[in-house]
Amino acid sequence: MHIDFQQQSTINNGIYSLWQGIDEEESKREKKKQQKQAHPQFSEMTDKQKQRKQNLNIQKKKKGKQSNKSDNIQINNDESEQQQQIQHLKYETKPQFILLVKPNNEEIQIDLQQYIDEQYSIQENISKISCFKQESDFGHTEYKLRLVDPDPKRLTHLTTQMNFRLSEGNGMAYYKIGVEDSGNPLGLNKSDMIGSLKTLCLMAQSLKAELLVVGINQGTNGKTCEVIVRKGLKDGINLDIRILLLGESGSGKTSLLGVLSTGQLDNGQGLARMKFLKNRSEITSGKTERVSHTVIGFDSEGKIMNHQNQLNFSPTCMVEKLVDLSTKLITFIDMGGTKRAHNQMIQIINSQFPDYALLTISSLQQIGKPTMDFLKLIQIQQIPFMIAITHVDQITEDYYMDKVEQLKDMIKSLQIQSVPIVVRSEEDVVLFSKQILSKTLIPIFLISNLKQRTLDYFIKFLNLLPSTNELTNNSNLDSEYCIHNVFEINNQKVLGGTVLKGIIRVKQILQMGPDKHGRFFPIEVEEIQCNRVQVKSAQCGQICTIRFKQGNLTQQFGSDQNPIRRGMVLIEGKSNPQAAWDFLAEIWLFDDQKEAKKIAVSFEPVINTQCTRQICKIIREEQLQFENLTLRKKQSKSIDESCMQKPETQQQRTSYRKQSEQLKKASSSNNLNKQSYRSPRRKGSSQIKSYTNEDDQKKTDLFVINEKNEKPMEFIELIPKQPNIIRLKFKYFPEYITKGMKLIINDNGLQAWGFIKYINY
Repeated sequence: MHIDFQQQSTINNGIYSLWQGIDEEESKREKKKQQKQAHPQFSEMTDKQKQRKQNLNIQKKKKGKQSNKSDNIQINNDESEQQQQIQHLKYETKPQFILLVKPNNEEIQIDLQQYIDEQYSIQENISKISCFKQESDFGHTEYKLRLVDPDPKRLTHLTTQMNFRLSEGNGMAYYKIGVEDSGNPLGLNKSDMIGSLKTLCLMAQSLKAELLVVGINQGTNGKTCEVIVRKGLKDGINLDIRILLLGESGSGKTSLLGVLSTGQLDNGQGLARMKFLKNRSEITSGKTERVSHTVIGFDSEGKIMNHQNQLNFSPTCMVEKLVDLSTKLITFIDMGGTKRAHNQMIQIINSQFPDYALLTISSLQQIGKPTMDFLKLIQIQQIPFMIAITHVDQITEDYYMDKVEQLKDMIKSLQIQSVPIVVRSEEDVVLFSKQILSKTLIPIFLISNLKQRTLDYFIKFLNLLPSTNELTNNSNLDSEYCIHNVFEINNQKVLGGTVLKGIIRVKQILQMGPDKHGRFFPIEVEEIQCNRVQVKSAQCGQICTIRFKQGNLTQQFGSDQNPIRRGMVLIEGKSNPQAAWDFLAEIWLFDDQKEAKKIAVSFEPVINTQCTRQICKIIREEQLQFENLTLRKKQSKSIDESCMQKPETQQQRTSYRKQSEQLKKASSSNNLNKQSYRSPRRKGSSQIKSYTNEDDQKKTDLFVINEKNEKPMEFIELIPKQPNIIRLKFKYFPEYITKGMKLIINDNGLQAWGFIKYINY
């Protein structure tokens, strides 16, 4: 069987010689025991022999005193080294194995010799033995009849073979000891089984893997052993640099990402982007509809490690090898350029904390309002960004330089202080990579996905980008994890999100919540994956997926009536987390709004925070104690029912599925209000009118109102370029929020950003 892997034979030679010394030491001890048992009369020394030994020791001491001090020091050092070697040999003679007990599916550590003695004392019926299938040259299963005392070359070959099986099994391989290549379970005696498992242990240790002995079964002439070899979990992976791809539909975001990750240029018909288009609608339309994360690795020389000609391993373990071999990782967050993706972008910026933003603009399209909106959000979030003008191969230089001038005018109109400059040389690449964090320059790259020379400057710039992750300063705080998505794999919930504070570890107990009643429930972290690599812990600022032990959780939490949803958090119990319904916010209008804005009390915008995206209602000061309020006289209950009702009764009115459908279908809170209440008073501030005419007064027939007692509609005036205080209340669920948390309101009636100033628990 031919395997294209290389291993360092020197390490295996050292391990082999060490193990050979262990066997010699054990054989000497066994000979001494046999001599004592065969000749007990010589086991004790006579008085004369004891006297001679004492005299010899005295003479040695006298000679030692007359010798030089340097010799004494050398002798002492040699003796200490020998003692350390003996202690090391004693430790190695009793290796520990992780054994899987099938009935309880538990892993326990037990001594090898003890386990083999127990298993070989059990006698089984030979008639129950069944043969296995013939061994395949590919796959994760390997048959070995006997692995006792292999020479160094043989040990190197066996280790290389194990590495191949691990790569075929995506980090897990199955070994059957005592089985021939044909599948015949011949079996081994006790001593050969111990020697074979010792060799298997050496092979696994050199690959930083661990053995999991499933069990020992009866063979034809002895016992067979089934062993699982699995790659050891990594302590963690390095922090990556996250770049958010922004741009209108058709600007070439996904095509650029395909060229960078595969190393193959586009053919002008969408070849590069086909790797990332999965759905049928995406393939037919050629437009990205979902959010995707793509990892690109660089080596120490600045070369991209994703390209297949630089990787000499199986594609099944490509991501794990990419993480191991790369000195720098960059994660691109790609999304569509539609209006729906614009709302997703706000949530991603708030929750996934991108280090940079890449704004792609097609030279074949006009610069429209979406590009202006992208620049506004980048400015508000204070994210360093760069610009890529694509499709430059299809137009003349004068034309795309006009695009550059249009961009400069747009950036200047938004009062962005950074200066946009086109990258022309390698000196510009080095300079801009240093100045981008200071936000004094905005690099503009002229790119064509059909020509490699236009991509060289951009690739070098990516390799020189520094990390700007602000969450790394929170690594010493209590663990906190924000849930972005909830998946179900093999009837088990899997969470996707970002570590906001501290470090998340396997087998850590965390509190999950809040549910619709504001409660938190304990869960145990069972598995963590970062960039599809299984790890022991996830650092602050990393995006990871978490699988947890549910236990009795589904009986009270996780059902359709009380679901595990996006916006929840995992947090340490000692932090004493609490959920809140209403809060006080300090907001600023977007900079392009120069006039004061009037919004009606009970206006319902969509609020985006770090974890949550939920409709909130603006409430008055006299509505703060909403649980003790009663309706005004002669007024329809539908007017202020959503504010007056208690949280539990409100949840019974509207199911979670209906709420999520409303959020997806409505382009703004404007439409949501029309569908839910059919009231002109629920419209945004841009559509509010004073109903004085008789025709307009007829539109209020849906309400039963006494005009004499009805108070006039209340408004809140928001002044630009200064802080405005408003009080908001979540409409569907209580949320976990903290003081100082950033929020964004991007609605047709209101566009603002701000911070949470006070929380009313």
